[in-house]
Amino acid sequence: MAPTPTLVVQTRDRLGESPLWHAGEQAIYWTDLYGPTIHRLRQGGTVESWKVPGTTFIGSFVFVRGGRLLLAIDTGLVLFNPATGTFTPFSDPNQGREGVIYNDSKVDRSGRLWVGTLDLAEAEPRGILYCVDTNGSAHVGDSGFTVCNGPAFSPRGDVLYFSDSLGRRLLAYDLAPGTPLLRKRRVFASMGSDDGIPDGLTVDAEGGVWCAHYGAGHLTRYAPDGNVTDVVELPCPVVTSMSFGGPDLRTLFVTSGWSPGVQRPEEEVGPGGALFAIDTNFTGLCEPEFSLNRDFRDI
Repeated sequence: MAPTPTLVVQTRDRLGESPLWHAGEQAIYWTDLYGPTIHRLRQGGTVESWKVPGTTFIGSFVFVRGGRLLLAIDTGLVLFNPATGTFTPFSDPNQGREGVIYNDSKVDRSGRLWVGTLDLAEAEPRGILYCVDTNGSAHVGDSGFTVCNGPAFSPRGDVLYFSDSLGRRLLAYDLAPGTPLLRKRRVFASMGSDDGIPDGLTVDAEGGVWCAHYGAGHLTRYAPDGNVTDVVELPCPVVTSMSFGGPDLRTLFVTSGWSPGVQRPEEEVGPGGALFAIDTNFTGLCEPEFSLNRDFRDI
């Protein structure tokens, strides 16, 4: 029997994104890209939310040691301290390019940040996947995409998976420890129009790659060889991303949204924009924290 998603909380996010489980806090964090808002839900608690001032979008975030978050917003990568409410600029690999914004990001097993950008008009291949070091310097991992999504990493950290969303495909690259260079780019999986658009990714402890299908309302798990092993249906079409969490890392937390371009008017009052949870037979991996160099340690 296929697992049944449970609605955890209805925050009515226009585009819920970037779910990450914080093992130390036993809490799930996620965002509303258009909020632009960060949410946190501790086990047994209520949702706490922070609206990010001075920006239009929050593409994603990652955890930083010391209880902080590194946000990808309009103006660049910014450190946010939920305890104090302070924001500190860190880096801007995109260098303020007009009409290009940050999107998904993840930290690799070596503690470096990988963050992609997208063409806001979704018309030109202006998106770049960057690798950002602990001191804020950036390297181009790959380029020529309209919308960058994903990324995610194999359990050993030697493969980077990436969603070329408008290309309707998942790519895989070899990644050597200690280097930002991507090698042996190949197509990991291709999708038809009925599969929607590949969006957020995560990887489980067995090396299975989970993909959220925006517009098609489901998740797919691919084995490391690219074969489909599992498909999980969600009760709304706009499914955006997922992250393993819970005390045993066996619960998938899934973000969603709503869009007039995807949903019929009568569906817009449905569960789109909620956070869902799915109990699985798979165990996830703790997402690494981004490691700042000492110049930013006490901010």
